Amino acid sequence: MSDDQRDRLSPFRLEGEFLGFILDGDGTPKYLQLAIETGNLRIKLGKQSRFRIGLSLQPNDWIEVFGEKKLKSKTSELRWKADRVNHLTASESNSVENKIKIVACYKSGCLKKGGSRLLSDLERVLHERGLSNRVVIQATGCLKRCSQAPNLLLKPGNVRLNGMTPEAIVVTLLDTMRTTAVIHQARSIE
Repeated sequence: MSDDQRDRLSPFRLEGEFLGFILDGDGTPKYLQLAIETGNLRIKLGKQSRFRIGLSLQPNDWIEVFGEKKLKSKTSELRWKADRVNHLTASESNSVENKIKIVACYKSGCLKKGGSRLLSDLERVLHERGLSNRVVIQATGCLKRCSQAPNLLLKPGNVRLNGMTPEAIVVTLLDTMRTTAVIHQARSIE
C-alpha cells in the first residue's frame, strides 16, 4: 500500500467550550462535543477516558483535549479521537484570542496535495520548539487558492504561507510574534 493510500495520523491539542456528550447504548459517554472558534467538533473518547470523564464535565466548561486526528485517505474525512481531557479554569486557559493563529484549509483538495502531511509536520516542529502553547492551528473551508495548495494563512496580518516548509513557516511565525510584541509594547506606553 502506498503512502497516498494510507490514513494519516497526527496529534492534536484543542481548547474550547464543552457542549455535552453523545452517549452509546449503555449510557456511557462515547463522544464529546467541543465548540471552537471555527465551529463545533465531535471527538470520540478513548475507551479508558469514557468511564472516568462522565461525571466531571458540565456544559459550558472550558476544556483542553489531546489526542490523534486521522485523515481517511479514501474519503478525505477527518476523525478526532481524544486520549486526554483536562478541565481548565479561566486563569489556566490560553484562550484562542491571545494566540497567533495559523488558519489551514481542510478541504479535500488541499489535504490531498500535501496539506495533511504539512500540518502534522508543522505541529511537530511547533512542539519541538516549545511554541505549541502560543499558536493555534484552526481548520477552515476553502481559501480560494487551490492552484497553490496546500493553503495556510497566518493571523494577525493575513500572511499567506503557501509553498513553505514547516521550518520556514516557524521563522515567519516568530517574525510575526516579534512584530506583534513590539506593537503591544508601544500601545502600553501610550
